[in-house]
Amino acid sequence: MLFENLRAELKTKVAPAYIMTGTDVFLINKAIELILTEANVDTLNVVQLEEDITDDVINATLQNVSMFGGAVVAVIRGITESRVILGKHKKSEVITVDCNPMSESLVVKMILQNKKFTYDAAVGLARACENNYSRVAGEVEKLTCYCDDKATIDIPDVDKIVTKTERYQVFELSTALMKKDIVKVNVVLQNLESCDVDEYAVFASLLTFTKRLFYITNSRLSDGELAKHLGVHPYAIISTRRDGKWVDAKLSRQIYERALDYEFQIKSGKVLANRATVMLIGEMM
Repeated sequence: MLFENLRAELKTKVAPAYIMTGTDVFLINKAIELILTEANVDTLNVVQLEEDITDDVINATLQNVSMFGGAVVAVIRGITESRVILGKHKKSEVITVDCNPMSESLVVKMILQNKKFTYDAAVGLARACENNYSRVAGEVEKLTCYCDDKATIDIPDVDKIVTKTERYQVFELSTALMKKDIVKVNVVLQNLESCDVDEYAVFASLLTFTKRLFYITNSRLSDGELAKHLGVHPYAIISTRRDGKWVDAKLSRQIYERALDYEFQIKSGKVLANRATVMLIGEMM
């Protein structure tokens, strides 16, 4: 079950046990909160247990009588998954809640609950945080504080203030390359350098981008099919196609082959990764 469906499901039925998986800590904590609320659990009856706890200890905990009245509930928070155990249950009765980042449209909708955000700013923030609401919530608080004297929060504020994920910065780099915006290219490269991002990781991301560009100009797949094949957000395909109209099939092949050649030179020790990145960008500009 996706996190976004949890609230509605809980209104229908509360299961005896839940497992929260995924990388968005905000969603995991919110899921636990929703489950305990809908199960009408008194917070004084919640027992926090360690991740490596045994089933025997969990069962013994659930059988304890609360001095405050009501049933005892176990909450186990871990690195790979978290659990809420409301009572004895069969394995088939356990509900798994996917707490990976939500869809962009839903994250944008949640950001826009803060009336100061313009729609463009909300979209920009969601993408800068790769839809991870744990990051989004912190950035919303930061933006609200920095822009306290402004009537609205817009895209320039997001660009100036938000701490963007490394992967999103690489996406910005590819977008700037397609627009031949050398100023933006240099800004992104400097930001990546200041974040101490591995030099080869930056080159590898550019290599992936040249591969995507090659597929976009040479494949007959739809944008959705291509996004699924390459494992990227459909917006990455749409924006690259839009901004890269000046790149034809022949040029994209040349760029991709050049990137592969630089990769070979890096692995052969003939050129440093940062030097290869600069040379590849120079050829694309």
